[in-house]
Amino acid sequence: MACDRDVVTVVVPYPAGGSMDSTMRIVADAASRATQRSFVVRNIGGGAGTIGVQHVLQQPADGCTVLAGSLTTLVLAPAQIASAGYGPADFQPIGETGQTDYLVLAAPSLPVDRLQDLPALAARRQSAIAAGHPGTESVQYLALPILARQLQIELLPVPYKGSAPMLNDLAGGHIDLAIVASPAGAVAAEQGRAKLLARLSEWMASDAGGRTPPLESWAGWFVPQAVSERSTAWLRQALLDALAAPEAVQALQRLGLTLPAATAQQDFAQRYARDAQRFSPRPGMVAPSPAHRR
Repeated sequence: MACDRDVVTVVVPYPAGGSMDSTMRIVADAASRATQRSFVVRNIGGGAGTIGVQHVLQQPADGCTVLAGSLTTLVLAPAQIASAGYGPADFQPIGETGQTDYLVLAAPSLPVDRLQDLPALAARRQSAIAAGHPGTESVQYLALPILARQLQIELLPVPYKGSAPMLNDLAGGHIDLAIVASPAGAVAAEQGRAKLLARLSEWMASDAGGRTPPLESWAGWFVPQAVSERSTAWLRQALLDALAAPEAVQALQRLGLTLPAATAQQDFAQRYARDAQRFSPRPGMVAPSPAHRR
């Protein structure tokens, strides 16, 4: 059945203040205006995003709880975290909310202005440069060794539970670098809390060493497979209407997101399946876990 509650909850599996949180609050507000129903963001962080994902799977399959899912939480995390307890096939995509590039940021106090300045700094220090990332299952973590190889420097990976605490430490000079999704990273750079050194895609065009990590990450709305077509159709239209609102488009683009055309939404499910197959630890899409089959 379709959601019969007054409130639709959009679960963001990260703490408040990060890129996903900022994006989904804009989309939820626009969906509320478009449908005259309340779309409310709820942050459930922890476990590299897996706790929030598991929470959504535990809710009634009535379409009243939506997951703000991403390449990291739905594909990379279950491929690398044995205890995740879910796989990409446990969810069906409602639609894409946008794609984002990654920014390489430096602490404001770090005496560099470009990535090319880092080798000289590393030589003067004679020590590794500390680089923050939001978990070993993230695109950012996968990019660090490639970036280090291209610059011929040593990067010390420093894990965080989300981009918000990572940016706080970067602003305070507790770490040297961070690779951050564009929405949160662009705001931090504009506020002077970080220096923008480069867009990651400018440095990651190719990787001769093996599987190349994606240079952009997508995000979207997802629901468990058991949610009915009636509910998914209504949510899909709500998302389309939200992303057609001029004020939402402008706000999302200011954060650095590339928004999908309405006609391209039908391709999102195919992209989701392709990425799940590409990054799965074994051929094919990760099978639904028995605990989540309904």
